[in-house]
Amino acid sequence: MADPFPPSRRTRIMRIALALSLAVNLAVAGLALGFTVRGHDGKPPRDFDMSLGPVARALLPEDRLAIRDALKQRPEMPPRRARADDLADLVTALSADPYDPDALRATLAQPIGRAAKVQDIAASVLADRIDAMSPADRLGLAGRLQQGEGRRPEK
Repeated sequence: MADPFPPSRRTRIMRIALALSLAVNLAVAGLALGFTVRGHDGKPPRDFDMSLGPVARALLPEDRLAIRDALKQRPEMPPRRARADDLADLVTALSADPYDPDALRATLAQPIGRAAKVQDIAASVLADRIDAMSPADRLGLAGRLQQGEGRRPEK
């Protein structure tokens, strides 16, 4: 019985499936990041982790709000529409005929670079907020970290 999907076609289908899976994962991560940084319903925003993990979770709600507001004011923060542009670029790279693997790789690298930039900005804003704290506030943060308040809650 002849194989309905010759090896070259299977490879291409697998590449497309993997790229689409990555695009969905990046979209979900972008949505989670957007909700975290933005906050909603007048409540303090959820932790804005961005690899700052325990320190971000140990901050007081008013510190997280101030950091969120500072992040919104930073002109170098990538625009929200960049995620939609990334997806459109990915669709274009996947649909190209002839297929260009280098264009696909460049397209997949864009959100990774932007995420690294956001992490750098968030770390800078966090450091600025900590710099502005009184010695007592810094000691309070250190105490919360030491007591494990920066750990993720058990599910």
